[in-house]
Amino acid sequence: MSIRKRLVSSIFICALTFLVVPIAAQAENPLRFIVAGQNLPTLKQHVTDRGGSISHELKYHQAFIAHLAPAAAANLKNQFGTNVLIEEDREVIAFGKPGSGDPAQPPQTEPWGISAIHAVESRAVNRGAGVTVCVVDTGVQPDHPDLAANIAGGENFVFKKGTINPSAWADDNGHGTHVSGTIAALDNTIGVVGVAPEAKIFATKVLNSRGSGYLSDVAEGIRSCLAHGASVANMSLGWSGYSQLVHDAVIEAKNAGMVLVAAAGNESTDVSNSYPAAYPEVIAVSAVDSNGAFAYFSNFGTKIAFAAPGVSVLSTVKGSSYATYSGTSMASPHVAGVAALMISSGSLGFIADDIGLPATQQGAGRINALNTALNR
Repeated sequence: MSIRKRLVSSIFICALTFLVVPIAAQAENPLRFIVAGQNLPTLKQHVTDRGGSISHELKYHQAFIAHLAPAAAANLKNQFGTNVLIEEDREVIAFGKPGSGDPAQPPQTEPWGISAIHAVESRAVNRGAGVTVCVVDTGVQPDHPDLAANIAGGENFVFKKGTINPSAWADDNGHGTHVSGTIAALDNTIGVVGVAPEAKIFATKVLNSRGSGYLSDVAEGIRSCLAHGASVANMSLGWSGYSQLVHDAVIEAKNAGMVLVAAAGNESTDVSNSYPAAYPEVIAVSAVDSNGAFAYFSNFGTKIAFAAPGVSVLSTVKGSSYATYSGTSMASPHVAGVAALMISSGSLGFIADDIGLPATQQGAGRINALNTALNR
């Protein structure tokens, strides 16, 4: 073969290599997708025919999780159109950050946020008895001495080691236990007191030990809240971008009468793209500090319904201990706790105090537990 022919042949082989590698790389690096529709066996076959793999089916949705190349997912979506929901199962994260810890079982104290929203005075009016608040989070420590009497159970949705163990809802992170303490820590002689110290907590574990999970987990968690009789759901977590699967679950819960509360997010940007807070059916909560100043990290915007304490908030954590956390994750459960008081007392609705911030930061104002409980 001449040098010219060998050179042309080499160029052709190199060009072919550059054409083939990206396609192979795409096939080897699939993304996680939610596939929802009426005929799951047929949909699973279409996924595997396109080189994808099936992870697991969802419990409360007619759907499954598949690992599939984006191009193959787009092809599947084009084939079935609106008859099938196919969306990337994006990551969800907790919106709270731990700060300093406190010794185990210190004498009971009133966290500043409980005092700021007048939850101390509201105990003489109502304590949240008869209401279950569902905490969609990292789980909860079931035997925490400041929570145990108020824990009504839980359900796990975190996929681990090839399976989901529904009973493994104990908190392995700390975030969910912290949120739960703000809502319903017991009025006893130790630790802290929650906004609604006689409300029950049901934990849906949708975030793992690192405080992250997936859209599908959140959707499952919301429907689990509904299935287990919760009147309020607290979601101190979030992600960017709309999800139809989660929105469907939110709408179903809202239509059933559930009050859904969510952290606005910690990106210091407009809440309009921070979900689930951005859904119209959800109460979005921003964070303020002990001076009533807007927290620098808190999201803002016209979707904000209320502000609540979210800086250096003391509450329960795993290990039967206590710690201060900051984030809109800490603000949201103050409002969820007030929702429990509102429902338990037969209140006509939430009442908030104007603390002088723009409406895009405080919404109607900082939530007021006492006036909400008295609003009859």
